[in-house]
Amino acid sequence: MRSVLNTNPSASRIIAVNEKVTGPPAAEMLRRCEITNPQLNILDNACGGGILTAEVLRLAAQQPEGFHLDKVVAGDIDEQMLSYVRQRKENNTVAQPNAWEIVTAERIDQQDIPYPAGTFTHIFNNFGVFFCPDDTKAMSETLRALKHGGTAGFTSWKNISWWSEIAQPALAEYIPEAPTLPAPGQLFPNRGWSDPSVIPGKMQSVGFTDVRVDEYSFTPNVEPADFAEAMAVLVKVGTKRLWSEDENKEFAGRIENALLHYMKGKWEGGRWTGKMVAIMALGKKA
Repeated sequence: MRSVLNTNPSASRIIAVNEKVTGPPAAEMLRRCEITNPQLNILDNACGGGILTAEVLRLAAQQPEGFHLDKVVAGDIDEQMLSYVRQRKENNTVAQPNAWEIVTAERIDQQDIPYPAGTFTHIFNNFGVFFCPDDTKAMSETLRALKHGGTAGFTSWKNISWWSEIAQPALAEYIPEAPTLPAPGQLFPNRGWSDPSVIPGKMQSVGFTDVRVDEYSFTPNVEPADFAEAMAVLVKVGTKRLWSEDENKEFAGRIENALLHYMKGKWEGGRWTGKMVAIMALGKKA
């Protein structure tokens, strides 16, 4: 779940809810990465609101003496997202004092990383690469900016389970007169990032070695009303592309309530019990 949002209170809440969905795979990717370097320079590429950066800082706080983060760069092309990261830094949202001092939030296009070759020990891209106009260029830039022996990590969705389990049946039941909501792949092409068998070849084609692709499933821990609000944002991104202006005026305002009512009628307490399935791809620079 990711979309361009303003950093007003409502939008900030949506970012926080989205991160309850994107955060667990970020933390799991870092865990599987088995970071052991004594000194680290990390780029959180296409960082969004900075959830992976926050998870890096939490991980660092748990490490033994000698583990040292030199620098963490949170990069995104969306200044609104970067403003959220800077606010996060100001609030120091990690228990360790001054943990965010090493973090800088910078405007970075993942297709054109403004750092010399061999800068970073690790570059992570948490649910951002499939939004890129040219994912091959983004991977090539990632490889270039890594140190030799450095690690890149990408996450993507194998499927957006809530779309088929909540959004499509909710609209069919509560807004039956609205146009049918298609599968997310028809609205948001992912260039193969939903297929674990395709991703290794994509990464190897630009020069990554020791590529490893794993799946990670989990149930998001989100309050039903918050989840409905966040889902509605992404569904409306799709309906703006698919529905006519008149159809959006007539039906879009009813989507959030439809989602919430459906969840309350389907699951105890309105809490979805389905599983999101993330794909985590790790690769090395030789």
